[in-house]
Amino acid sequence: MISFCFPFQFIHKLKTYFRHSFTNSFFFLFQLFHSIFSKFTSTMARPIESVMDINDSKDLWKIVVRCRHLWTVRSSSNKEHLELILVDSKLDMIQAIVPSHLVSKYVGDLAVGASYIMQNFKVSNNDFSFKSTTHGYKLVFCGLTYVKKTELPEIPIDYFNILGLASIADGKFQPNVLVDIVGGVTEILQTQINSDNNKSKFVFMITDMSKIVVQCTLWGNFALQFYEYYKNHGEDVNIVFLLQNARIKAAQGGFPLNVSNAWSGTKLIINDISNVEIKKLKDSLNAELPKLSSSSLQVETTQTSQYSDFDKFIWKAEVISLAEIAMLKQETTCFTIAKLEKFEVGNSGWYYDGCAECTKSVTVKDGKLKCYANHISSEPVPRYKLEVLGVDGKFKSRFVFWDSDCFKLIGKSALQMKNELVEAGEDNPLEFPFGLDAMLKKELAIRAVFQPKFNRLSVISFKDDEDSRKKVKDTFKSHEDVSKIPISLSSSQDDMKSLSEPLSVSADFDPNAANSVMTPCKRINSEASEDVESVQLSSTKTMKPVKKEDGR
Repeated sequence: MISFCFPFQFIHKLKTYFRHSFTNSFFFLFQLFHSIFSKFTSTMARPIESVMDINDSKDLWKIVVRCRHLWTVRSSSNKEHLELILVDSKLDMIQAIVPSHLVSKYVGDLAVGASYIMQNFKVSNNDFSFKSTTHGYKLVFCGLTYVKKTELPEIPIDYFNILGLASIADGKFQPNVLVDIVGGVTEILQTQINSDNNKSKFVFMITDMSKIVVQCTLWGNFALQFYEYYKNHGEDVNIVFLLQNARIKAAQGGFPLNVSNAWSGTKLIINDISNVEIKKLKDSLNAELPKLSSSSLQVETTQTSQYSDFDKFIWKAEVISLAEIAMLKQETTCFTIAKLEKFEVGNSGWYYDGCAECTKSVTVKDGKLKCYANHISSEPVPRYKLEVLGVDGKFKSRFVFWDSDCFKLIGKSALQMKNELVEAGEDNPLEFPFGLDAMLKKELAIRAVFQPKFNRLSVISFKDDEDSRKKVKDTFKSHEDVSKIPISLSSSQDDMKSLSEPLSVSADFDPNAANSVMTPCKRINSEASEDVESVQLSSTKTMKPVKKEDGR
């Protein structure tokens, strides 16, 4: 008689019993049963799953992958986290994040080209402004994430997500998805080296086996890397390069279709024939690519901007008439023409009580006069905030003008205007001084952010000279054909990097604080418009424009 015992002991006793008591055929059946039972017990360990199947229904995913790319991202608070691209044997990719507080734990285990068994992650939506993969989700390392290096030869060591220039020229790309591009340099258009302030720029034309030619622009350290390669490799060199995690920008206005680097996550490989993609293209195009002499480079080393004031004024903004603005459905940075007709009377007066150190509004907190940045003021500083009706023919829109622009148009500060009222014996805070009318009846070229929620435009800057107005008008199409005009609606995050930030029109602050005559605030660098948009691949937030004061 066989007593009850641990399953594996039980199996052993059954084997012994059946060997001595039954025929060989029956023993064969038992062996089959044992095989099935063994497989059943092994399912206690989680199976390996495909990267493509990852979703947020659970966190206990177990994958075998190779680290395809790894880089560091520094946040505005000066903290660093890691981002990496993982690829499995099916060549499906997903982006992963190692938060700053876990970097020291995992940084020594992670390396580009190494393969791993990984499991246990937080899974969240792939909500990056610019995505390194098309996967709908991303992985976030946590304290329980398991990483074990192992050899996985079935996953390619060098896998690149190459997008051909023909596809790019045909518009077969997603503008918010970063891709890998390989190309040969056919012509150098501009070399601007400003190593002191990291505003270097290298602009050139590239081609591939399709013979399609596309413009490429490298910024910052990538431009310096390209320039240094030319300098250090003597005369008559031809270049084939691979740009990993490259950004594609569609042609817009006067700007051509362009390929460029992102600030974070891009890798540049030049003339490395150990790279399969570079060698393949180099072998194909070597006889056709021109040999470019480093001595022929026309290098601009001046820090003076090549762009005119008007170029900066219209940089990364839609040229939209008031007729077209009425049709917009989302927040859009634009420039337009309008004649300032009259003041719009709303829920506030012509000025607000501002901070003495910044342009935010102030209120009494804990018995002290404070703004939202907790600056303490002994007394409020009056700052203009005027809502004006602008007209262009039969079309109208409301514009919010802020302190610095109002001062330029009126010629007096809000404090001067208020003091003159008091001296004249007028103590009504809702009295609109007659002197404000100096800004009316003027036709301006205006750069603004249209905010559909409030159906008005928050003014960033303006031009009042005839030449600027004419240039803007020349770009407009006739109002009679407005219904046929395809309007390009830009994302508020992608419209402006350095010249503006979407503004809350319910807040009291001057977006042009740098020009305020009352407050020595930070100046927005007028030359920052030359820079490529910052592509901050952050694990906790999407891309942000350059920080500006706000009044919330």
